[in-house]
Amino acid sequence: MKSLFLLGIFFPFISWASIFSSDVKTSFFEAKKEKKPIIIDFFGIWCPPCNELDETVFETAAFIEKSKAFKLLRVDADKDSSWSLKDKYKVGGYPTILFTDFKGSEIYRIVGYRDLKQFLQIMDLVLNSKNKKLEEACKSDAEDDLWRCAVVCSERKNLECSSQAYAKLQALLKPGTARFDWVRTYAMESVTIPDMQRDGYASLLKLYPNTPQALVWVVSYLATFDDEKNLKPKLELIDNVLKLFPQMLNDSRLPELGLSQRSLIQIKAEILGKIDRREESVSAWREASNILEKEATQLPKGTNPRAFTLDRITCLEAAGDLEKALKLADQYRILYPDEFTFHSLSAQILERMKKYSEAIPIAKKGYEVSYGDNKIRMATLLIRLYSTVPDKSSAKAVFDQVTSQIKPDAKLQIRTHRYLKRLQDAWSKF
Repeated sequence: MKSLFLLGIFFPFISWASIFSSDVKTSFFEAKKEKKPIIIDFFGIWCPPCNELDETVFETAAFIEKSKAFKLLRVDADKDSSWSLKDKYKVGGYPTILFTDFKGSEIYRIVGYRDLKQFLQIMDLVLNSKNKKLEEACKSDAEDDLWRCAVVCSERKNLECSSQAYAKLQALLKPGTARFDWVRTYAMESVTIPDMQRDGYASLLKLYPNTPQALVWVVSYLATFDDEKNLKPKLELIDNVLKLFPQMLNDSRLPELGLSQRSLIQIKAEILGKIDRREESVSAWREASNILEKEATQLPKGTNPRAFTLDRITCLEAAGDLEKALKLADQYRILYPDEFTFHSLSAQILERMKKYSEAIPIAKKGYEVSYGDNKIRMATLLIRLYSTVPDKSSAKAVFDQVTSQIKPDAKLQIRTHRYLKRLQDAWSKF
């Protein structure tokens, strides 16, 4: 990869930070004073789509200009200061971009990446809502209002609200549209009975195999068999979707579905791996890596291709190209010595290569510079590595330090509890 970094040239990252505030209290106060809606970006520094939004949306002149109608707030989802806000808005995945009125009432949200065109259209949708409350939108018969209602209620796990919105939207949405596919995705995610969810995805794959969203449905369909020993997926349904893959690559619905040609290839690679077509899966992961390398070179001069690098490391690792993945992670670990992200990736790859003695000092450095949720994750990795030495006293010191420092309220619906459970499991297996 002939990047700026390999050539020994590094241009400083042109930060979007100058237009975003990290001060929650001041942002809400100023929004109320100026009567401006708010964009709240819940992000993780380790998260590829979060970084991709930074590089391809938030740094653009078009976004910066339209954002003048909003107050902009960035919330680092790993910091404990984010707990109450994540709990309030039921934030579970990253990136989550919340759009609220000036009082903080949610108008709309995006979960995952959207390209610039889609993001600007959503900003217009929010501005055109004229701060209409979500409750009013849910009572409306207008498609945009009901769409807002369905998306927000689904992401907040409000099944009664989302089901009512789906019922109204059924008569308004036409098959073959992105919203039609999204509604079915949200509807299936709300099903809590495994057998019904499994049958529901199978039905979608049979009825609508030619939409790019069908690949997403395949992944969810296969996941319903994870805890089943006696049931097997219907491979003919999956094969039928994969046969239609070439035409999906040029489907006009891709941007609105939050997908791209490269992400489709990554999803295909994941599916092929899950159905034991290893050679094809490896080939797809390598193809995705090559596309990411090209995409990184297309960014404006001076932009750091961090998002594409994070994603590319994952693709290389999934393809089994561990040496290449490690080399790339190490290059960026040197560029970001005071951040945990690439230390974590390097240590995890070395762990997979069973080079535990090399992984431990890198993981220790990552642990030292980590914080909040990512400190729990680094501690879990470090304890696993210490168990290979073994070094129980060092592992205990890490466990005691993290559990004494990070104590979220049990009532908060946040990922931190899940990370702490994994930390406990790693220590108990020592």
